[in-house]
Amino acid sequence: MALPEPTGTDLSSQLIQRLRSTEIRIPPYPAVALSLDRLSRDPRSTLTDVTSIIAADASLAATVLRYASAASMKSSGPVTLDAAVRKLGLEELTRVVIATTVGASATAPGPLSLLRRDQWRRSLLSAMFCRELAGRRGVLPDQAFLGGLLHDFGAVVVLACLEALGKERLPTLSEATWRRLVEDLPIAFGMIVVARWQLRQPIAEVVTHHHTPHAAARAHRSLVQLVSIVDQIIAVLDRGSGGGIAALLEVPGLEQGEHYRLGALMPKVAEHMARFESPPQRDVTSAIAVVGNPVEDGWPVDFFIESKSLIEYRACTLTPSTIAFKAPSALQPAWLTELTLRCTPDTITMLANVKTCDPLPNGEFFVTAQPFGLAGEDKAAWLRLIDRTRRAAAPQA
Repeated sequence: MALPEPTGTDLSSQLIQRLRSTEIRIPPYPAVALSLDRLSRDPRSTLTDVTSIIAADASLAATVLRYASAASMKSSGPVTLDAAVRKLGLEELTRVVIATTVGASATAPGPLSLLRRDQWRRSLLSAMFCRELAGRRGVLPDQAFLGGLLHDFGAVVVLACLEALGKERLPTLSEATWRRLVEDLPIAFGMIVVARWQLRQPIAEVVTHHHTPHAAARAHRSLVQLVSIVDQIIAVLDRGSGGGIAALLEVPGLEQGEHYRLGALMPKVAEHMARFESPPQRDVTSAIAVVGNPVEDGWPVDFFIESKSLIEYRACTLTPSTIAFKAPSALQPAWLTELTLRCTPDTITMLANVKTCDPLPNGEFFVTAQPFGLAGEDKAAWLRLIDRTRRAAAPQA
């Protein structure tokens, strides 16, 4: 006899029970990061010591090489591991190590992987934005990066626990339902991460109080407030074309000129995200129900789109906030990518948040994406494109 599928209420009860009984699996804190931290405190450590630690993990070494190569476009030849370590420095290496190894659990295959990856996308953005804004707020840049990266990692742990509880019987629920199911638990699970990883007090304050920064200890309140403000920034940018850089002026607590700093940072965001991108998942049954077609009421278009790696896509549908196109290979949903729209007479280069990627019978993929952080001439060109397309699709009088 088949067992009934667990409901959202059942899973929530089991999660709370697991929290009380401490039967929660937390990924280990990156051992390499601990080793690098020890080296940073040892005046006798050398570049060779650092390189040896990185070289012991082939996957991590490949990531460090890729990261250093992307950060050094002027270099004509291949980057060696010694050169990569020298170029990045110990502090940057530690950030790469933590983001890479912790991110592996966030991007692993699973029925709720879309939500885990979306959370990790926002965590990487938060780390980058926090570090950019840290200096003028009297916050240490590396502490800001780590606070942004880990402040909501409890949400990733909650989702992983849900997958473990459901196993093969996880119900298919809407994305909104899954988010409501876990929204009250990330801080509690995050504090378990803090305790087991023995994270320092500033990060513990961020995890505990990033929703209520006024309650943070005074010594760490500037850091907590920064992470809280950056969360609001990302929420605004996630609104698509309606939430460009100019819309950041509505974020409470953002200081004068800071939205310009973030606007100037945007060209680097795609490169930053690409360093931590995981391959698209195949043959994984999602527990997230498909809700409608995001371009069902869109207008037909036909022009080329080019990826950062010069792969050509073909635009087919447009709405005020979404573009749909056909791609020869899969793109990773819940992740940012850089697109160049060749929509004569304009050319628009923009970051886009990939929302869906579905296979087509001919082997291509149907992709929908939303603009992310549009500003300046690219925002103006997007609005012109929308206007031209709307007028072309309007019934003739």
